[in-house]
Amino acid sequence: MKKKTNSNKQYVLLLFTLFVTVFLFYSKAPAEDQIRPSAIIKLPEDENAILVDKKNQTLFLVRSKAGELMVRYKMPCSTGEMAGVKQKAGDKKTPEGIYFLKDEYEDQYLSPVYGVKAFPLDYPNLMDKRTGKDGSAIWIHGTNKVLKPMDSNGCVALENSSILKLAEYITLDSTPVILIEKFNRIDKETVVKQEQEINHLLDQWLKAVESGSYHEYLSFYSDEYLPEIDWWTKWMEIRKNSSGPDSGFKIERDRTGIYYHDQVFVALFDYSATLNNEKLLLGKRKLFLEKKDQVYKIIGEAYQTVSKEFMTGQTPLLAAALKVMRSASKQEPVVETKPIITAKPSLETKPVQETKSIQDIVNQWLAAWSTKDMDKYASFYANNFYSDGMNKKKWVERKKNIAGRNNIIKVSGKKFQIRQTNDTCEVTFFQDYQSSGLTTQGTKKLNLTNKGGSWKIYQESWKEK
Repeated sequence: MKKKTNSNKQYVLLLFTLFVTVFLFYSKAPAEDQIRPSAIIKLPEDENAILVDKKNQTLFLVRSKAGELMVRYKMPCSTGEMAGVKQKAGDKKTPEGIYFLKDEYEDQYLSPVYGVKAFPLDYPNLMDKRTGKDGSAIWIHGTNKVLKPMDSNGCVALENSSILKLAEYITLDSTPVILIEKFNRIDKETVVKQEQEINHLLDQWLKAVESGSYHEYLSFYSDEYLPEIDWWTKWMEIRKNSSGPDSGFKIERDRTGIYYHDQVFVALFDYSATLNNEKLLLGKRKLFLEKKDQVYKIIGEAYQTVSKEFMTGQTPLLAAALKVMRSASKQEPVVETKPIITAKPSLETKPVQETKSIQDIVNQWLAAWSTKDMDKYASFYANNFYSDGMNKKKWVERKKNIAGRNNIIKVSGKKFQIRQTNDTCEVTFFQDYQSSGLTTQGTKKLNLTNKGGSWKIYQESWKEK
């Protein structure tokens, strides 16, 4: 009887020990899964982020849950066979920064090296272009080979089972892909402060769009960055007629993500406008910010996506407002009031000689680029030129590099439209570009300013056909 009692006691003790072990394990598991990387300031609730630690050849899939970041999966990966940050095409290095996935390819469209699935990144982004980095085709993909550390041409390669698992948690143009050399942690107090400060800036910036002046709007931008602003005059007119007490007029952001790498913060959010009590999603807006002298400033911006109905070639905010106005009035489409000058004379246009002068300048600019006369090419740009994150010096340097890599460059334009207001002018035309390595067509837009009687380009943009 005594032996049986001892046996029962041992059994109870074993069960108790097992219970305590299991309890302690599961009570600690969530804390062990928590993560606080310096690269993620704010991840929208129930959203996922991909974090690639190049040094340790590890990919983390992180999710946001109840205000905390949790590791959903941890996977081995393979990055570029050459160490360091990608600078140019063919250097076999993996870039570093904040990126987003643009598309998804299934195995039937892929060569075996990419495995069963692939997602291309939006490299190079605005910050990469600003610093002269180039190259393309940086993907996250599977592989049909044995996965080895640092064995890709610059992409992030995963085992096929891992890319299929990862694919379930990816939202194109929304899930951030953060490529870093090494995973760094940050204390919660710092993250909370950064999030509060950036949220405050974003709220004030939205308020300036909604009801502020031109100067108030520009005050949120770095002195070294000039945003496109040719839409502001028309927006002021629309805003004046749309902001009555019963209109529900409002500019908003939702599901804001804030990310960080190498002194640059990236904010991505759903950007919407409520006009005549109709809320319209314009697209996903992306702002690049930096902090100098304890003040955050916008140093670059782009639309990560634009809602299909507002892909009109205009600023999406303006396109949405005009759509609402047309719907409300049930009249013919409202058009911009700025005079349009074409090469054909009419009663509405500026004098033919002035039109010809502006178009001649653009043709001379095209000829300088086609002949690779870079000194003459540079002379067409204003000293305060700023586009695509580059000032005049960096822009010309980039073009010189392109000219040096191509034996032939041939650029031509047609279907010119010229809009002029006082001492500024916007020239839009269809451009045909051919070089040794690229042939493309699309719409070129040049913004010019009259400097001492001479027209100079102060902004330039391109939209491929």
